[in-house]
Amino acid sequence: MNTTDRNQAPESKHEGAQDRLSNPQGGEIALSRAMVGLEILKPFVTWGQMRTLWDLCRKGEEKAYFKQKVMDLAATIKTMPKTYETDGQGLKAVAFLHYFTPALDYYITEKDREGNGTRQAFGLAIAPERELGYISIAQIVVAGAELDLYWTPQTLAEIGR
Repeated sequence: MNTTDRNQAPESKHEGAQDRLSNPQGGEIALSRAMVGLEILKPFVTWGQMRTLWDLCRKGEEKAYFKQKVMDLAATIKTMPKTYETDGQGLKAVAFLHYFTPALDYYITEKDREGNGTRQAFGLAIAPERELGYISIAQIVVAGAELDLYWTPQTLAEIGR
């Protein structure tokens, strides 16, 4: 297996992706491996959030934690369902990503099949009404919505209980 293959997560299943994007030898992840994760995250986060993650991966007492966090998020993004893969699941669909602003929340269940996956996603917007439909991750990121680094995937039915 060449180096490029080791850095790629499975395209169709969420399980196993964390192992493929994390450090295969265990222990702290090298900064060069965290940079692979940051490249995957880049179109999914604001410039400020990217800069903060970069700084947190490079220095400080918690750099090992943030390198692992970056790799886990990258694995989630790489393996989450693509457009129409959760069609028909309704509120049973799992929201893999959560974006927030002071007034709005977005829960993403699918990313776009094309490009980097941010042009047309699907999910739940709460602003203040709940609306299920297509969402442009690129637009909500440009508008300043931040990716919730501590989000645990859950079904749309579980959100807001």
